[in-house]
Amino acid sequence: MNPHPHEPPDPVGVDVRRLSERTIDEVLDDVFVRGRRCRALDAAGPPGGPQWLLAELGDGRITGSCPHARWRRSDEPPTGHLSAAPVDPDTDRWRILEVLVFGPHAQIRLGEGTEAGWISTDAPGRPPDWMRPRDRSLLLQGWSGPQASRTLKGPVAFSVTREPSGSEAVLPVAWTDFSGRVRPLPEPGRGALESTGTWLTVREYWAADPVTGAVGVAFHRLTGLASGRKPTGPEFEVGTGALVEPRGRDRDGAL
Repeated sequence: MNPHPHEPPDPVGVDVRRLSERTIDEVLDDVFVRGRRCRALDAAGPPGGPQWLLAELGDGRITGSCPHARWRRSDEPPTGHLSAAPVDPDTDRWRILEVLVFGPHAQIRLGEGTEAGWISTDAPGRPPDWMRPRDRSLLLQGWSGPQASRTLKGPVAFSVTREPSGSEAVLPVAWTDFSGRVRPLPEPGRGALESTGTWLTVREYWAADPVTGAVGVAFHRLTGLASGRKPTGPEFEVGTGALVEPRGRDRDGAL
């Protein structure tokens, strides 16, 4: 038993606000009914940037991408047979486990049954350097080769990949098979692993335990999907696995 019970520390550098019922209804209508940009997400940051959708349902998953004005979702042709059925907000909220609508600057999360929702953004001000948010890239795994993973035709990037389990998944991003090469470092004889693939990007926020002083990741939000060269650090030295520190940039990629 913990001899020093206390509330979990708040993450630093992130602002999380609860959404009203009206805003939750608006998000569902924009994304699942009208197929237009999510206005609540645009209102939280610079409007016009790319938006993505990840909806986990009791009977499957719906993914989507909205780079401009209109959504392309996995429940539409030609990928509807690989996706959960479309969501009707008037009758299907019981199917929803979680809905994430996100972009580089903000994330909206609707909880189970859409009974509650939140929007998270960077908080104003600059945290201490050792508590600054960190951007990470998570590799999306799939079998390599055009017979297993392929980018679909259309104005909005979409792909179908066969996952390690053998099932097929629809991803709202162009597909790039994973590969790596050695990138020489300035120091003679040293090289870093430079990876290419298909990535989910995440921003992590830290918190410090007031009792022990321990620091760890306490909150994260999704920031996008990308294809090609790994969009964020960290990088590791080939042979030793040592962390390669970025030069001239902070750990979150900002100049």
